Amino acid sequence: MELRRSRLAPAAILLAAALASPGPLQADEAGPEAQGVKRERIGRSVEGRPIRATRIGDPGSRRTAVVFGCIHGDECAGHAVVRRLVRERSPANLALWIVKDLNPDGERRGTRQNAHGVDLNRNFPRGWRSSAKGSRFYSGRRPLSEPESRAAVELIKRVDPGVTIWYHQPLALIYESKGADPRLLRRYARAVDLPAQRLGKLPGTATGWQNHRDPGTSAFVVELAGGSLSSRAAKRHARAALDVAVRRSPSRQAAPTTAGALLTSAARCLSSTTSC
Repeated sequence: MELRRSRLAPAAILLAAALASPGPLQADEAGPEAQGVKRERIGRSVEGRPIRATRIGDPGSRRTAVVFGCIHGDECAGHAVVRRLVRERSPANLALWIVKDLNPDGERRGTRQNAHGVDLNRNFPRGWRSSAKGSRFYSGRRPLSEPESRAAVELIKRVDPGVTIWYHQPLALIYESKGADPRLLRRYARAVDLPAQRLGKLPGTATGWQNHRDPGTSAFVVELAGGSLSSRAAKRHARAALDVAVRRSPSRQAAPTTAGALLTSAARCLSSTTSC
């Protein structure tokens, strides 16, 4: 009897929470964020330009992905892909974060580097190596010395993506990043008719840091061809990105919060042979 009572109290709390929990908003009741679109500033560049992210899809999904359209200011054909992603119908079971431009100062100047002359893809902590200031691949004074790379790290830590795609140019290939799932990369490569290749190890890259920090997730580089991207190619890349994002297992283990999940927990609690 005492054991039964010990289970009733927490089960009652779970049941009350379930009954109090509002159901999902209907389309005509929901604001823009509830409908699956959220825009926010995640940081500022060296010269103070905003770095923005747009989230589309299901905000409560355990399955998340991040896409960066441009990290080098002279390699921004990925803009066409992220514009297409915003227009595509996002799968119901995915929260997709899109950063059109991580390096707005570099884009404004037409340079690979940011306004400090730093190659942002040499400024991440994993394997960081000091290099000469003024060089094309200048790494910065220290890891994460730049506000743009810190903004990317903070977003990735916060949303915990299972897949992250970084668009570069002009090699026209999918870079088989160490630690990323090669099957996923090759699936993307087949969808866009590009080769998947492993290149030499580079210091201080975003994907190197991310795949080392979060084993089991996949961060990889898509090297687009030089020049602008056609509308048809942008569509193929956008659909390939969505395809690999939903196929990757969720990175984060979110606690159940829906009324249905709470009711299920209450039922399990009452039927358990041990205390809740």
